[in-house]
Amino acid sequence: MQIKNKIKSVVVSSVMAVGAIAAPLSSALTPSLSAGAAGAGDDYAKLLQYSLYFYDANMCGDQVEEAGKLSWRSDCHTSDSVTGGFHDAGDHVKFGLPAGYSAAVLDWGYYEFSDSYDSSGQTAHLKDITDYFAKFFRDSTTLSGNSVSNFVYQIGDGNADHAEWCAPEVQSSASRKTYSTSSGASDIAAAYSAALAAHYVNFGNAEDLKYAKALFEFSTKYNQCAKDGASDFYNSFDYYDDQAFAAGWLYLATNDSTYKTFLNTFMNSSNKGSSGLSGCQWGVYSTLSWNNVSMGAAILQAEITKSSNDWNKVTTYIDNHGGTSSSYYFETKWGRARYNTAQQFAAILASKYGAKDYYSWSKGQMDYILGNKSVGSASATCFVVGLADNSAKYAHHRAASGYSSFDEMGKNSQYSSNGHVLVGALVGGPLDANGTYNDTVQDYEANEVTLDYNAALVGAAAGLYSKYNTGSAVDPSTIPGVKGGSTPITTTTTTSGGDTTITTTSPDKTTTTTTTTAPVQTDKRVVEVSVPSGATELSFQLKGADEVEAVINTNGGKISGSFDYSDTSGQYMQFGTFDTTSDTITADVSGIQAQNDTVTLHIWWSENGATISKVNLIYHEAVTTTTTKKTTTTTTTTTTSTTTTSSNTTENDILYGDANCDGKVDISDAVMILQALSNKDKYGVTGSDPSHITEQGMINADCNKVRDGVTTLDALTVQRYVVNLVDSLPID
Repeated sequence: MQIKNKIKSVVVSSVMAVGAIAAPLSSALTPSLSAGAAGAGDDYAKLLQYSLYFYDANMCGDQVEEAGKLSWRSDCHTSDSVTGGFHDAGDHVKFGLPAGYSAAVLDWGYYEFSDSYDSSGQTAHLKDITDYFAKFFRDSTTLSGNSVSNFVYQIGDGNADHAEWCAPEVQSSASRKTYSTSSGASDIAAAYSAALAAHYVNFGNAEDLKYAKALFEFSTKYNQCAKDGASDFYNSFDYYDDQAFAAGWLYLATNDSTYKTFLNTFMNSSNKGSSGLSGCQWGVYSTLSWNNVSMGAAILQAEITKSSNDWNKVTTYIDNHGGTSSSYYFETKWGRARYNTAQQFAAILASKYGAKDYYSWSKGQMDYILGNKSVGSASATCFVVGLADNSAKYAHHRAASGYSSFDEMGKNSQYSSNGHVLVGALVGGPLDANGTYNDTVQDYEANEVTLDYNAALVGAAAGLYSKYNTGSAVDPSTIPGVKGGSTPITTTTTTSGGDTTITTTSPDKTTTTTTTTAPVQTDKRVVEVSVPSGATELSFQLKGADEVEAVINTNGGKISGSFDYSDTSGQYMQFGTFDTTSDTITADVSGIQAQNDTVTLHIWWSENGATISKVNLIYHEAVTTTTTKKTTTTTTTTTTSTTTTSSNTTENDILYGDANCDGKVDISDAVMILQALSNKDKYGVTGSDPSHITEQGMINADCNKVRDGVTTLDALTVQRYVVNLVDSLPID
């Protein structure tokens, strides 16, 4: 994420430690990676599979536990004005522009290479992710008929959010500001439109198309980029490129020539949009990115027209930006791997449609990304977390790091013992042609991860797999942090007559109770503002209101006007613009932060001398409901038998040494044992820490002289097993 006010981490030289863990255990603080040889080779199926999991790590809302695929993520930000969606990066703001771009590119990859997803078994996962995006985009958009009346384009204040380093599940609500508009954010509205239209093309949800068309109309009506909230973080180059990209997808969705004409105008004229440079008359001038989707619009145009002249605009740019070189393609310092994979994706599409063959170039570039080639003089590094033994490990990511403050993170370059493998995340990568790269959580330029970083990586992986058909997806239960794959721990056998009934209960669902609280609107409280007789302008304080309702004496004529305010920086802002014959005007003010909390209602023009009759401040009163969910997975089989037994945990159910119950034995299990022994209140079976050891974990941990209880010798035994000094567990 490119920002002006990025909070810089403190860089220190230190040695990490957990309690009294001795030096041989220092490596225990590195989250384990899946087994495999250094470098990921040409395993594009595995790359496609892994790269999708990053979106599960960044999922937001009250459905994370239900819809997400990672065991270490939980529901978060359940009181957001619009729940759901995805955190942008290693932080927790839901920025509109990169989210729309990412969702559109994810759906684009499936549109072009659905065969890759189907054959590797990733279609359902891709659909889950893009469905989640699409629902959030629809929920962010308020329709009056088929027109947008209000549009929420961002959740969370970037500066306030970046001041906190913690997991999203425990973040304070102070940073969760809502940014909305009734007359702007054209760039983001168009990005959402493109994503919804592409999703409709793939999966046929009519609601997606309805909202996509309405958002496109809204975007082209106001032609104004979002500034408030987004300007310091995702300040858009223009809105015109986003509109053209959306028009391409809407044409594919509807076959309506209006959209085709809009896209054609963009591709064959100049000096359009706020930048004055957005048209592509002379060719594409930017790598595909959240800030500029001109390349995307150009490729869609070429696909639609099948014109060699249109394809030339695409290939000329690629040729001039890495497409003829065997060296690693750099675009800009910050997040270079993101631009590299985006260029790969564009090049693969040009290859698919026969414009020019870039397959070998794209494959070579992916070799650098996957650590099969070294960039410059540096050691080869796989820039996709968890994919290979030489993968980057310490992405700049609050939830995965395991730290709960900047102070904790600033003292350590690696993750805490409570950290998690950020499976499939594409880090920023090398900072220069020499391959300068330091794998540290503190380096947000080299190790930041974002939604848009991974979007084109997913598409490029699908394209390369479609071309080369190499590799295969792995069992999800072998991937760190992915749900599933655990063995049953409770078996009860009963006999009735000659039949034996065996009931098996899954450990991770035996008695899982999740309490979710959410505000539910039950009523509204109305406070009337005093209005002077004959007023055509009225200033009043919001006083924390959620909505303003104004009644106008229109005298049967048409009126136009707006609500205005000066924001906290003194900048004049306008919202709730109206042009209507209605005598009642409403405006959402829940996200307004004005100086002195004051706004002004203006009647600009009236046909018959309209005046303000009444102004009401509306407060949506809420109560908290608590929903308790209890899930138990039970399998019952009946067989003919004469044996009656009863037991709790069988020998076959125990994976000795696996103290953290993640399905494998590694050095993190030794850390878990030592933590549980040294700090029982926090890490014991009933400990306060969310990652405390479980009863099954204690059973598994007893791997040295079984049934003598868990001691430090068990931790030592695990260490010895990991370094192959012990062949098998348990030992007596």
